[in-house]
Amino acid sequence: MTDLVIVRLVAGGEGIGFVDGKAVFVPGVLPGERVRIRVVHRRRDFERGELVEVLEASPHRVKPGCDLAGVCGGCDWLHIEYAEQLRQKALIVQEALRRTGKIEIALPEIEPSVPTRARNRAQIHRDAEGRLGFMAAASNDVVPVATCPAVVPSLDRLFTAAAAAPRDIDRFTAFGNGDWLAVEGRDDDRDLTVTVCGREIRFSVGCFFQSNLDVLSRLVPWALRDLSGSIAADLYCGVGLFAALCAEHFSRIVCVEQSATSLAYARRNVAGADNEFHPMSVEQWIASGGAPRTFDAVVVDPPRIGLGPEVRDWLNAVKPRSLVYVSCNPVTLARDLGQLRTGGFVLNELKLFDFYPQTSHIEAVARLSGPA
Repeated sequence: MTDLVIVRLVAGGEGIGFVDGKAVFVPGVLPGERVRIRVVHRRRDFERGELVEVLEASPHRVKPGCDLAGVCGGCDWLHIEYAEQLRQKALIVQEALRRTGKIEIALPEIEPSVPTRARNRAQIHRDAEGRLGFMAAASNDVVPVATCPAVVPSLDRLFTAAAAAPRDIDRFTAFGNGDWLAVEGRDDDRDLTVTVCGREIRFSVGCFFQSNLDVLSRLVPWALRDLSGSIAADLYCGVGLFAALCAEHFSRIVCVEQSATSLAYARRNVAGADNEFHPMSVEQWIASGGAPRTFDAVVVDPPRIGLGPEVRDWLNAVKPRSLVYVSCNPVTLARDLGQLRTGGFVLNELKLFDFYPQTSHIEAVARLSGPA
């Protein structure tokens, strides 16, 4: 056993402390706490431990509002009061920008969610006995769930009606809104419609779509405000959410998405006869030579790995007047922003949006301007 003082929380949600100068990462802790841990993994440069006992608790530690806290891998911050969750997320982004991107900023503003019943979308697993649940923390086991306080009621009801889910699929996505629920493997051919900022957006349950509609309705107008011009690009466009919401402000929008299903919905969601739709990765689109050399605005919403080097190089070469970067990973965001600033971009604003309360995950939106 080892006693440890937690210095801060890091990207990924774990706490970090130091023993004889070596970093030790521990889940389920808070900054300032003195804890007793058991080391479970040793590496040359760091160790990873599991929490055995909290010796001196943070004033921000609370009793989790879920019986599966620490067992289910879905919500890793149930032990932290919600206001402190928001502050810690802002600190993690600030530190990632400083360490990885060499960017010094004030503590970023964060748009909150409701702490419970917030998530419209979830990936659900079925165990060997047919019970529905989520993946266990730090494990490939399935934790059976009777009810989940993180998801909206229509989605939560699925756990008490397991027969309504496809029995031949061990992992599937479900999306709920209001009274309706769509389940992958059962409702694949069904058109789903949600209203975002007054516009109807269509997609299917198998498409990627943001998981918190309430917070999404606040992210979109902040991200897209004041964007206008002749031509814009929506890269990693998915079903065309951002393109659809700013189409009336541009003569032409170029949408790039490698999922053929998602891009088919983008064609339906984005109004305008002169728009372009490219069914390929952003890297393939750039390599094809079909990318116009000038853009008034570019919106990027990449996966957790962030922008590839080809995309960063292309942006630094094309230098759009406005660039909006939507990110779910503060470390890759910091890396990319650092390299874009080296290319001449100016980081004008950065704001956080709490799509996933009770977890360490955070969505960030950076608004940049290209060099004059």
